Amino acid sequence: MIQALIWWLENSPRWLSCLAEHGRSQQEVLRSSAFHSGHVWCSQAALPDKLTRLVRRAGADTITLLHGNGQTQLALYRQLPAPTHDPCQLYQTGQRLQQRTGQHLLQGLVDIGRALLR
Repeated sequence: MIQALIWWLENSPRWLSCLAEHGRSQQEVLRSSAFHSGHVWCSQAALPDKLTRLVRRAGADTITLLHGNGQTQLALYRQLPAPTHDPCQLYQTGQRLQQRTGQHLLQGLVDIGRALLR
């Protein structure tokens, strides 16, 4: 138990860095979305056109947030060393599984984004 706590304390700056990066990317996307929404609402376009543009942008922003956060988390998991208190190698097995599924998830988000652009 003490070894797990020591490992957590040694690696907590990396976790905090990941959370800070997540917050920055979320703030950037939300700020951009707010300016875009204001521009759309003030435009002379018809209401159905405005709503279509807003919905399309909301979908793109969601995909951007998910993809950016996924990349940040995968980078964090690559940086974290394996804990010394893992006798069954569960952490390393979980880390490999997460890397594989994370890459597939990111590729799926890219594919969804491309499909929405058509």
